[in-house]
Amino acid sequence: MQSDWNPRAARGRYAGAATSQNTLVFFDLETTSLGVSQCDIVQLSAVCGDRTFNKYVIPSHSITAGASRVTGFTVEGGRLLQHGRLMRTVPLGQALFDFLTFLRGFHRPILVAHNALDFDAPILLRNLSSFSLCNELTRIIVGFLDTLRLSRDLPECSGLTKFSQEYLVKWFLGKSYMAHDALEDSKLLQELFRVWSPSQMLLDKHLYPIDQVQF
Repeated sequence: MQSDWNPRAARGRYAGAATSQNTLVFFDLETTSLGVSQCDIVQLSAVCGDRTFNKYVIPSHSITAGASRVTGFTVEGGRLLQHGRLMRTVPLGQALFDFLTFLRGFHRPILVAHNALDFDAPILLRNLSSFSLCNELTRIIVGFLDTLRLSRDLPECSGLTKFSQEYLVKWFLGKSYMAHDALEDSKLLQELFRVWSPSQMLLDKHLYPIDQVQF
């Protein structure tokens, strides 16, 4: 799933956003529920430029009916399906280890997600902690950037009353897409961010070191 990627070119594209010293990696999770403290990861995806990461995991807890309606994920006979299509899965530990390996391929990565601070980051850290991998992530990334909080501060978003990623993509990009698929969400967040091109001041305001994330 990975394609050729030029790290210098990718950093150059984001030079006005993350500075030439850091690399923005857009990521997203799909989970068994919205319960941050107990939900399981079903899909873990990330995008940086043209390079992508995407893994599916069979959860240890059942997927709630609400989550299944939103994401299309179901578990039947010990197999994971998305909208009825069988998905190739890996153990959670392997998915997390592979994700860390993916992140090591970037220079000082910053993990970017919509609602990172209150959802994606604590869930990711809680799961990494269960495999004693949190310290490894700390050695790799600069921190987390929360585009939900950032969007509420953007001059371009003044007057908006909705800040869901799906709504913002429709508003700024004029696109409808398969929301709540982690890979598609990551790709569209990257596109959205390119259009915004937020100031360094706003980026600094909404960049959170790992030790500021409660999980």
